[in-house]
Amino acid sequence: MIDPRGEAVLITDKSTGLLSDRTRDVDRYDVGSDGTTHIAFRGGRRSYTYRPGNVRILRAPRPLPLDARMRIEVAGVCWSRVTAVLIFSDRDGEWWRVFRGDADHYTFPASLIRVVTSAEQERGAAEVLRYFREVVDGRPEDDPLRDPYRRLDFVHPESVLGTYLRATPVVERDPDTSLIFPFRCNLSQRTAVELGLRRSISVIEGPPGTGKTETILNLVANIVSARLGSVGVISYTNAAVENVGEKLDDLGFGHIVASLGNKEKTESFFAAQARRNAQVESTLRATGSAPPQPDRLIELDRRLRDLQCTERVRAERRGELDAYRLELRHFARHLEQDQVPDLEHLPLLRRSSGRILDYIVETGLEDDGSRPGLLRRIRRFFRYGALGNLDPQDTAVVLRLQRAYYDKRIAELQAEIDSAEETLRTADFDRLADEHQDLSGRALRTALDARYYGRTPETYTAQSYRRAPTFARFLDDYPVVLSTCHSLRRNLAGGYLLDYLVIDEASQVDLLTSVLALSSCRNVIVVGDLCQLPPISDNVRGSHHPPSPVYDCHGHSILSSMIALYGDRLPRTLLREHYRSDPRIIGFCNKAFYGGDLIPYTTRGTANPMTVVRTVEGNHMRQHRGGGRTNRRELDVIREEVIPRQCDGVDAADIGITTPYRRQADAVADALIADVQSDTVHKFQGRQKPVVIMTTVLDETWRGRTGLAFVDDPQKINVAVSRAVDRFILVTNNAMMPTSRHLRDLIGYIAYGNPGEEVVDSAVVSMFDLLYREYNDRLRPLAARLRNEMAYRSEDIIWTALRDILAEKQYAHLDVVNQVLLRNLLPDLERLTDRQVAFVRRRASVDFVVYNRVTNRPQVAVEVDGFAFHENNPAQLARDDLKDEIADVYGLRLLRLKTTGSLEEQRIRQALDATDL
Repeated sequence: MIDPRGEAVLITDKSTGLLSDRTRDVDRYDVGSDGTTHIAFRGGRRSYTYRPGNVRILRAPRPLPLDARMRIEVAGVCWSRVTAVLIFSDRDGEWWRVFRGDADHYTFPASLIRVVTSAEQERGAAEVLRYFREVVDGRPEDDPLRDPYRRLDFVHPESVLGTYLRATPVVERDPDTSLIFPFRCNLSQRTAVELGLRRSISVIEGPPGTGKTETILNLVANIVSARLGSVGVISYTNAAVENVGEKLDDLGFGHIVASLGNKEKTESFFAAQARRNAQVESTLRATGSAPPQPDRLIELDRRLRDLQCTERVRAERRGELDAYRLELRHFARHLEQDQVPDLEHLPLLRRSSGRILDYIVETGLEDDGSRPGLLRRIRRFFRYGALGNLDPQDTAVVLRLQRAYYDKRIAELQAEIDSAEETLRTADFDRLADEHQDLSGRALRTALDARYYGRTPETYTAQSYRRAPTFARFLDDYPVVLSTCHSLRRNLAGGYLLDYLVIDEASQVDLLTSVLALSSCRNVIVVGDLCQLPPISDNVRGSHHPPSPVYDCHGHSILSSMIALYGDRLPRTLLREHYRSDPRIIGFCNKAFYGGDLIPYTTRGTANPMTVVRTVEGNHMRQHRGGGRTNRRELDVIREEVIPRQCDGVDAADIGITTPYRRQADAVADALIADVQSDTVHKFQGRQKPVVIMTTVLDETWRGRTGLAFVDDPQKINVAVSRAVDRFILVTNNAMMPTSRHLRDLIGYIAYGNPGEEVVDSAVVSMFDLLYREYNDRLRPLAARLRNEMAYRSEDIIWTALRDILAEKQYAHLDVVNQVLLRNLLPDLERLTDRQVAFVRRRASVDFVVYNRVTNRPQVAVEVDGFAFHENNPAQLARDDLKDEIADVYGLRLLRLKTTGSLEEQRIRQALDATDL
């Protein structure tokens, strides 16, 4: 009897032509003088004679020391329960025999096997994983995470989990492949796909309506087409991953998908294999179109990328045009209060918008009112044309020039849009995009034909598919695995690493669940949106504290944790192009939560896509003994007024009603017709409706304000608004939540979008945001050239301090501009004395205005008082007094900062906080 620990009998495998270990089947063998080997198998029942070279006898193995930190990896799969390893050598190399138990063993060439050590052995990684385990151990015994964490006894050093626990750098890959896009794409999605394939960890931030599903599908298509390995797509729930599977199926690629998950879904998948196998055979028999010419696809891709740049410019200019037209409506109403000169004869009015603004900026710097010198007058003649006796210090003149700026800028934007549209039309952009998509789909089909050609479809079972080496064949048949975060590890063979993993809706995936998924992949693409709702936390921290805040499982989703861990080193792509909502609707989310980075590709629908409906005065909110809140008055308003009047002609199934409170959602569902869907904001995440109505529930009683933090949550507000496609209607209490932050911004934004129908009362005019932002962009570099910088250092110091403060998260909704015309802040001059009016009409301005960039409402004006120019100058002191008086009349908060004072930053913060109650 051959001792399996003493010898290895390697015989050529007839099916593969490779040497395989047959030691366990050998009873005895004899080697003849001619080199032939006679072997008797299984008690002598079978015997064969092999020619020289077809049998190799290896002896005198050396043992490999093992410990609990080590795993034996065979053909990319880490084996557990390995009891011993013997290494045999001959002139051609080494063979490793791996034992599971005393007799169960397998022998492999050294090229297929290696020893790996758990990443958990490093101190930092061990501390983090210990913290996660302690948190899970503190949960109830039936918690679904407890068992997987007990079995997480090894972390592959090449897994994403190993990288994450050790905070090691993101690895760059360089897959040698040309990208294809069988699903429509844009510039942001291209970048996201490229980074996903070329980095071991990357993040795709997908705000609502930006095509994150198409991005995931194109990622999957490239991984499968280029044979980059297996790819898993997971999410917290089945809905998101099922969407991916359905869209692949719709395009004829459903046969590459293994839709797994819980026991029921897994059994359903295996039960449907016969139909899938028939589909594969039918696809291979079909006489499909010829594969695309690679050069044609590459050239088409290059042309399409250039045209997509033009398409983005068109979308950006359309957004700017809408914004300028809206701001002009406000400015025109403001201008009705003043008599402004005609100036039609002025050559300057026929120059570009930039040249008009340059003149306003330049003359604004001449605040002493003195006449410019000869050389400057000559230069101005060539730059601006003949100016005659134009008085640039006359406020009426400045107002007329500002109006001319709007007219010119709107005309320029329209010209840019027309030019972009002509370029796209001439190039037949839509046809090229369709052709590019079609060729990409054909390239994917060609790759799949090559994968499945000549292969007999195999039927797997739920009990056997995870066994080695069956699982490798399974993944070659089904390179795309769909699952949930909780189920992924048990859907894979033990110790197996997927080549790529996509975590969809990652902002809702908690850290503890994500850790298990990260242990099963070599590369990960995390797809989510920090501005959407996070996972619902149990809020039970216990006594466990994370080794670092970035690993806090109570404060982070996997998305936020990755961003916190890697910061600027993390490859991140924001999907900027938005395709769902009316531009005004997504415009609020863009301003309030996305820093203005989104680009709506939609065009305007209804005239007023956003509306605020106020209930009558009274305290209508009720807090229930069993928990939760309702507001019957808001419900009645929705049923009796909003739906009949503002949703006339809209199908009930196209209306969604959302609220922060479960009880209110249930009350709405009970009171309204059945086809109108009602649910909490949490449950509405991921859905969309043509019309969305939000009921806030709260009122202005002290009890109502106790729920303000829960309702006035930025992520809830963002989700609620972004569900609406065509119309968003906010139903709220009569006082309109003045002590809120984000709801107040939403109400102010809606009011600004409907000039003449304001629901917010104010004695101060909304800021002309676009005008003054462009003004500032030109003012500061010009001031640096014309001024003696030392003389105005105090203003520069305050400007820098303001910008630094407003960069902080709590002030992210605020912006600042400088040298704002006082007349642009006042609705009229009727409340002023003659002396005050005269002061305003001589181009009086304030140094800085901090304003809410969501609502365009001024928050606080800031004046910088230098000692020499103010305290030591009686005339200037008198002007300062006038300015203070005017600000007081109109309720404009004016903060004066003296260059001889102290604690400027503290005073600025106090002023900002006082105006943001």
